[in-house]
Amino acid sequence: MAVLLTSIVSTVRAQDAGTISGRVIDAASNAPVASAQIQVVGTTRGAVTGDDGRYRIAAMRPGQYQVRALRLGYQASSQTVDVTSGGTAEANFTLAAAAISLEQVVTTATGEQERKREIGSAVSTLQPQAEQIASAQNVSQLLSGKVPGVDVQQAGGTVGTASRIRIRGAASISLTNEPLIVIDGIRFNNNVGNSGTTGSTTIGVGGQVPSRLNDINPEDVETFEVLKGPAAAAQYGTAAANGVIQITTKRGRSGRPRWTTFVEGGTIRDVTDYPANYLRVANERNANGSRRACTLDSQTRALCTPNPDSLLIFNPLVSYSPFINGHRGAYGASVAGGSDQITYYVSGNFDREQGVFEISQDQRASGRANLSAQLRDNWNVQLGTSYLAAHTRLPQNDNNVLGIVSSGLLGNAFDDNPGGPPDVGAHGYLSGQVPQAIYAINTHQDVNRFENSLNTSYQPLSWLTATVVAGLDYLNRYDNEVVPPNKVFFGSLPDGQRTSNPYSIYNYSANATLSAAFAPFSGIKSTTKVSGLFNKELIRGTQAFGAKLLSGTTSLSGTTARFAVSETNTDNKTASRLIREDLSFRDRVFLSGAVRNDKNSAFGQNFGSINYPSVTLSWVVNEESFFPKTNFFNSLRLRAANGRSGQKPNFRDAITFFNAQTVTVSGTDQAGIVVGGTGNPNLRPERSRETEIGFDAGFFGERIGLEMTHYNKRTDDLLIAVPLPPSLGLTTTQFQNLGTVSNTGNEYVVTAKVLDLDRAGFDLTFAGSTNNNVLISLGKLSTGAPVPPII
Repeated sequence: MAVLLTSIVSTVRAQDAGTISGRVIDAASNAPVASAQIQVVGTTRGAVTGDDGRYRIAAMRPGQYQVRALRLGYQASSQTVDVTSGGTAEANFTLAAAAISLEQVVTTATGEQERKREIGSAVSTLQPQAEQIASAQNVSQLLSGKVPGVDVQQAGGTVGTASRIRIRGAASISLTNEPLIVIDGIRFNNNVGNSGTTGSTTIGVGGQVPSRLNDINPEDVETFEVLKGPAAAAQYGTAAANGVIQITTKRGRSGRPRWTTFVEGGTIRDVTDYPANYLRVANERNANGSRRACTLDSQTRALCTPNPDSLLIFNPLVSYSPFINGHRGAYGASVAGGSDQITYYVSGNFDREQGVFEISQDQRASGRANLSAQLRDNWNVQLGTSYLAAHTRLPQNDNNVLGIVSSGLLGNAFDDNPGGPPDVGAHGYLSGQVPQAIYAINTHQDVNRFENSLNTSYQPLSWLTATVVAGLDYLNRYDNEVVPPNKVFFGSLPDGQRTSNPYSIYNYSANATLSAAFAPFSGIKSTTKVSGLFNKELIRGTQAFGAKLLSGTTSLSGTTARFAVSETNTDNKTASRLIREDLSFRDRVFLSGAVRNDKNSAFGQNFGSINYPSVTLSWVVNEESFFPKTNFFNSLRLRAANGRSGQKPNFRDAITFFNAQTVTVSGTDQAGIVVGGTGNPNLRPERSRETEIGFDAGFFGERIGLEMTHYNKRTDDLLIAVPLPPSLGLTTTQFQNLGTVSNTGNEYVVTAKVLDLDRAGFDLTFAGSTNNNVLISLGKLSTGAPVPPII
């Protein structure tokens, strides 16, 4: 591919082209500003500054251009240059630090880019620094506590497991509340839970599940962009009701190869002070004469009388501790470089974690390669690919009788075999065995994941730009579990059993956009965009189970009883059309309106398609002549947005389907069917609408910034599983659009540039948010009255 691109690039006629070059420095320290984005306004051309602050944009057609320099944490700067045939135009920039920058570039749903000042909704941009990446073990931790309104909830302490992310609260009862994840314009599978179609695993261990978001290497992340609700994410349609997290990975820059390596190591310890178990003995005895417990519940119901001075205290998690000192090691390297026409970024890493339980283990190796090429002066292409191989072993834990911690916390207040061998007896654990014996249950997940993306932009005319984004996120997942015979003595587990569930998940993304820009009047710019978008999620999987496992074997072929097999085949498609109109007045007032139309294969057959309109307004007030010019109050932007988005039903929620069932006819087994799901042909997506208003302000020479946002979100047509009368002969429930949820709140961010020196700096950020999440309605009863609240 690189050879092909080089040959295409070489066709650019160097004798007719000029060059733009220069250097970007910090206004306070005169130090070079690395990783600043240099844009040639009105074209698809640009560059990124190197460590020395220098940049170079070659193969520019002769003419006059406006060049803009952008860097997160700085005020943008622009200047006009004249490019001559064979000549070099120099444009140097001195950027002043700013707590709030309105020139940040944000990626849209169609893969294009626009400045933050042009967007009327609240979009949070996070660019992780080297010290933040070094202290974060995964991508979820990079987001935790950094963005107001974004709550990263760690489900537990098991290594390799997922965090749950909530943006402005929860909006659904039956569907996921996780945000949509987009990497380099491609939708990224971020399923959470235990499910054959919507989860990240098919084998439960009590609550914690593997993480798909953490399949991303934190070292590869350039920026996060968080679109917090329908007001900002309406253009993502039937997938964005819970918000969108856009991740842009690192790209190369022209110049000599720049190598980066890292080595990380540390220990993992459980420092929790777990409470002991307490028990009082009853005066009454059991029928066989043995003593029995007298719990508070039994005392309240007058079922027993506690024996005075009979308090027993025992802590199995201390006396027979399951904890060990874990460890973590991570190693990686990356290289970035290139020429004026082609740049590259290549990275690789290896991580290994040993948790605080002996069998809690996670190991992963990944690599990424990104290539950017300027094929012609009006045509660029970006290619990206990544690969991950991960192996995770999960212990039994959480909401699980065999769980390590839960079995200890809910266990007995005495040791049933004091002084005896640790592997004999329960020793106070509810499971009847110490955790080390339960470790015989071997639950694994093996993952191979490929992600590929293509982003190309072509500008055939000065006023017309075409953008195409396409890619595939492929996940090969193997969930498997072995329980050896005569090792775990609970239920039927002494028989031994084997579970083997291989899955292949494909997520295709494609969109194409035509953008036409005009200036009908002086100071007014009109941009019209028309897009076609397509997404397809294909899941192919099998689930196989067998029991009575032959000793010494670990495969399904060694099982001899209770066989079960099932197959998952889902194919969910979304076809969309989007039209958007942007108006700007003197580059300070921006009005944008858009309508997206979605047709999804999970909608009921009587529903058709749905429209998601949105409108945003942004006004940079400080650039008006009437704005007071003071050192105290420097900048002010007012913004408002209103938008709608949705969330599609799950696969087959809208259709009635049948499952196979063996029936006996005249003493002979025959193939039969039973109703597997009762569909609803009128099923609609859950619909969210949101209005938000806010402002961004800068004080004391842009050294202090304040961002405030108020939002009001309402979600209607919640999918509720409604019970069906057994006399219908169908399933017990049917999904209907009934409920309503509201989310209202405020978000605020205060940033301050406290110290900005050549070799030292100190930035302070304070972020906070409020959220009032209310379930307004669950529909109505047959009498017409609303379903009453539980509490």
